Amino acid sequence: MNLKLISFVQAKKQEAKITIRNRSAYSFRNAIGNISESHKKVTEICGGFSPLTDTASVFGYTRWTKLSKKANSKPIFGIELAVTKAIHDKKPGYDHWTFIAQDNLRAVHELLLLATQQFRYVPILTLEQANKAQGVFKIAGSKTDYSEVAEEVYVALSPSMNRAQMKKAAELKVDKLVLASDNRYLNEEDKDLYQIQLGRDAAVQTYPQHLMSDEELLNFFQGRIAPFDVGIAMTNRQFVFENSNAHQIQSVLLTPEKPKTLEAMCIEGATILGIDLTDPVYFDRLKRELDLIEKKQFEDYFYIIADLVQWARQRMIVGPARGSSCGSLVCFLLQITTIDPIPYGLIFERFIDINRSDLPDIDIDFAETKRDLVFAYLADKYGPEHVARLGTVALFRPRSALQTTAAALDVPRWRIEKVADNIIEHAGGDARALKATEDTLRETASGRELLNDFPEMIIAAGMEGEPRHSSSHAAGVVITERPVIDYVGLDVRTGATHCDKKDAEELGLLKIDALGLTQLSVFEDCLQMAGLPMDYLDKIRLDDPAAFDVLNRHHYSGIFQFNGAALQGITNQVQIRELNDIIVITALARPGPLDSGGTKQWVRVKTGQEEFRVPHPIFEPYLRETLGVVTYQEQIMAIARGVGQMDWETVTSLRRAISKSQGAEAMAQYAEAFMAGAIAQDVPESVAQRFWADMCAMGAYAFNKAHSVAYGVVSYYCCWLKAHYPVEFAAATLSHTDDVNTQISILREMHFEGIDYIPVDPEISVANWTVGWKGWEDSKKYLIGPLSAVKVIGPKAVANVLSARARGEPLTGKVAKLLANPVTEIDSLWPIEKRFRELMPNPAERNIFTPPKTIKDCQVNGQDQEVLVFCTVASIKPKDENEEVNVQKRGYRFKGATQALNLRLSDDTDSVFAKVDRFDYPVIGVPIVERGRAGKALYAIKGIIPSDFRMIRVKHVRYIGDLELDKGEKNAN
Repeated sequence: MNLKLISFVQAKKQEAKITIRNRSAYSFRNAIGNISESHKKVTEICGGFSPLTDTASVFGYTRWTKLSKKANSKPIFGIELAVTKAIHDKKPGYDHWTFIAQDNLRAVHELLLLATQQFRYVPILTLEQANKAQGVFKIAGSKTDYSEVAEEVYVALSPSMNRAQMKKAAELKVDKLVLASDNRYLNEEDKDLYQIQLGRDAAVQTYPQHLMSDEELLNFFQGRIAPFDVGIAMTNRQFVFENSNAHQIQSVLLTPEKPKTLEAMCIEGATILGIDLTDPVYFDRLKRELDLIEKKQFEDYFYIIADLVQWARQRMIVGPARGSSCGSLVCFLLQITTIDPIPYGLIFERFIDINRSDLPDIDIDFAETKRDLVFAYLADKYGPEHVARLGTVALFRPRSALQTTAAALDVPRWRIEKVADNIIEHAGGDARALKATEDTLRETASGRELLNDFPEMIIAAGMEGEPRHSSSHAAGVVITERPVIDYVGLDVRTGATHCDKKDAEELGLLKIDALGLTQLSVFEDCLQMAGLPMDYLDKIRLDDPAAFDVLNRHHYSGIFQFNGAALQGITNQVQIRELNDIIVITALARPGPLDSGGTKQWVRVKTGQEEFRVPHPIFEPYLRETLGVVTYQEQIMAIARGVGQMDWETVTSLRRAISKSQGAEAMAQYAEAFMAGAIAQDVPESVAQRFWADMCAMGAYAFNKAHSVAYGVVSYYCCWLKAHYPVEFAAATLSHTDDVNTQISILREMHFEGIDYIPVDPEISVANWTVGWKGWEDSKKYLIGPLSAVKVIGPKAVANVLSARARGEPLTGKVAKLLANPVTEIDSLWPIEKRFRELMPNPAERNIFTPPKTIKDCQVNGQDQEVLVFCTVASIKPKDENEEVNVQKRGYRFKGATQALNLRLSDDTDSVFAKVDRFDYPVIGVPIVERGRAGKALYAIKGIIPSDFRMIRVKHVRYIGDLELDKGEKNAN
């Protein structure tokens, strides 16, 4: 470097020393780089300014703002967009320009909006639009004809600018150069990761593509360009940074129409619902809620939500709501929810956090098939410029990271199947939560084998948790007082914001989760087939023995939530006598209560094996409904309030501390207050201390009771319909079930109840499952499968069949042949049993003499029992018993072998959890993991069912074959 250049650089020590261009992983399919690591490198190079200019994306702005505030650096917000002269060409050529916001971000957001409107392979602007852009500093790239740019446009002096372009800039006397690197990744060593992660989208060049400091840039330019040109570029860059003062703005809640006061609306709702507000319990509760809503200035939020839900309930089935909103009497009276919180003891303060000012979450379930009507209504009511779908960012998960890496390295797909089937799962709070890919590759037999043959596959570990692509959130919608683009960027193609849920909360945007619940669509179809009105379920009894008997007979197919093994395992051990049983089981069938012993304790008391006991009579009212087990967060709050005599602010803070497992030190500040309140009510100190310790331990797993109640009611509705309209309910459920195995499970259950089915009827089948009638005098209902069940027949062919049928015309061609001899995946209800008979007509020939049991018959009976099952291994999950989250629960580490294997075994009747312990893993577990083929490989498995929990401890395994025919068998057939 010459002396003149060294002297210039030294004189600029106090100025910005960072490139004006900086791409992160939010430049989807264009660059990589964790945004936190990106900001860290930027501030290491120059702490004063922090530019972020992602390609066609402003998703990183909110996180960048927080990182810059923490680092005490000035954020510089920009965007990189494609610019072309020939936008109407079939495939226009383009240059990338960088636009940096001057005084507000709307200018950048408007450019993004325009570019996505004109999408041609990429979001794109015309050269004229780029030249005329207002409110931004405009920086042309290296492929622009500099003679055609406006006078105020800067030109990026970067490694991507070749000598010819530099010469052209000199000839034109371009003096608005600005120093920039051209990064696609952060560090030089990230090049391989970049190429593999982006695959064919990777734009690999010979010039440096990492984020460069001034020293690196100047070294690169040495001998390529005169020193004074670099000086001009650095001065211009400093000017841009110093005059870029745009920042994100906080949203304010829009002001809706208010035909009545909230109180008047609640009183009116009480009359409709038959609630007596002269009852002191209801009167005091309503007053307290309205007072807090007013104090928090949340009234407008409740007007908006109430208007939306009341509109929707007139047009579709709306769920009872979910989550803590069901703890609000105001929500119930406004018909936002259908859950009266008083009989269930639900706590309003669980819904609105006294200690926080952000809006509460009201999550509402709408029928999946009609949810678009909700979005359309909001846009029509508040104006399309004030309503947008919430954006979301998909991240690389272990499986997608492995698949992407394998594709880039030409690793055969089958080589990663076994690894992908055996991914080690870490809990969200575990220190290695985002290290599952690395741990799987290094610690499982199949992973080590893959690494041994393809060591480059370790690159996949660097992808996990990184942004992959953006899309529209399935449920979230934001509503704003000012136009949405005042706050966040928008993509016209999806109508979605360039911010996700967390960003929206940070910016104070009004966010509504209009969730789509398929179960509600099932209800609509079932009620329609049964000839019942849409609001019928709101009026049924919630104590119908016939509904409870559905669960007591273990007829779980189609029952919301009860398709899972955990809920079934608990329900199989008890008798369901009331709705509260369903509600409690919903909360207890979670990993925390299951692993900690709380679920087992509840079952023992419920079945009379133990007596209901509490450590002191004062706790009895709070624990009676859950038989002594701390199950709900609301119980913790009620006990802290009633026994510990804490105020609501402290109670709310305590609930958050316990649920986040903040540790002994954090909990100590609440212990003293709780002890004082309990002792003041004559609870012995030793009892209070013991209960406090137990509550803190169990409370970490406590569930939101309001959510459990809401979903328990939905489960009950399923039971009621299945009890009274079984065929209609089955048909509706089948129509909304894509998984063939689930369909077979439902049909099998119907078979045992004496209800037949026809996979498809060429003459009368339609697009969905329907109900038919057999016989004349003794008519009997049966199920008729849809036309789409026939293999190779798609939606278009179905439409053609229905159209021809309506016109009375005969079918011709391929479709006619397919329907003449229809073949479906539901022709047999016993595919696993059938395949075992084909592979093993005589088990004795394979030295199998023990009579097998169906998995459905593998039930707990109070003593250990040995069983043999013929099954598939539906899921294969290796598990390190010394994973940190497991050690914390256990309190100690295992010595010696630590690798175990969790399995899900399935046959034609049921599925069950199974485990190969750490001692048997090398002999039994490793062959299963290495073979892989989850859901396809067939095994004879012998093991032990424990006396008190439905599972199988695997002791012997024999591989029998595969569920699918191999090529030889297919050819023979």
